[in-house]
Amino acid sequence: MNKTVQNLIGKMIVSCQAYEDTPLYGPDYMKAMAESVLLGGAEGIRACWPQDIRAIRSICQKPIIGIYKEYKQGDPLDQVFITSTFEQAKAVIEAGADILGMDCTIRKSRGLSELLELLEKIKEAYPHVPIMADLATTEEGIRLAESGLVDIISTTLNGYTGESLADKGEEPNCRMVRELKQHISLPVNAEGRIWTLQDLQAVLEAGADMVTIGTAITRPHLITERFLKAYRQAAV
Repeated sequence: MNKTVQNLIGKMIVSCQAYEDTPLYGPDYMKAMAESVLLGGAEGIRACWPQDIRAIRSICQKPIIGIYKEYKQGDPLDQVFITSTFEQAKAVIEAGADILGMDCTIRKSRGLSELLELLEKIKEAYPHVPIMADLATTEEGIRLAESGLVDIISTTLNGYTGESLADKGEEPNCRMVRELKQHISLPVNAEGRIWTLQDLQAVLEAGADMVTIGTAITRPHLITERFLKAYRQAAV
């Protein structure tokens, strides 16, 4: 197992991301966000876009999982939007990411063979960089693990594709974590809809080797919306 991957086993990663339509967008804000979660004890950072990765790298000795998000026109359920090209992978790695995060879902717009070709090209160019496969279903996890081209299987995109839309809810998909642990030997990263300490405990009990938490820590406007929704429901 890659040493960087090994060092994340049993650890918590925090995703520090912000979009253009939010006040915290930009590398300076994400650098400060990363400093804050590292101060709290985060053992890894997941960061988006080269400029943010470079800024965080300047203050972070922990592993950085780098991604590149690009949203395109078309059906969002059939859209590959996390590090979908070699050029994006190159930019993320050369900005300082230790691990490359990629959308490795199998969709109508990009089948398995095309995905494997991309993974092979990245592995040939950057053999020392582990790849975290962001996936939506257990079946995808099994296929990608069997390919030998990825190093971590992650539940990141469960609920965000047509095949997994029925799984989307308020809680993390512990069933998917358990199924992956039963069928593959690669480390499993639990990510998505982990809002509470109970959610965290649930994915750990399901067998997650590492956990990534994002919105519940680093997106204040969505945290506020969640509390406000609960407040209004309680006040009725």
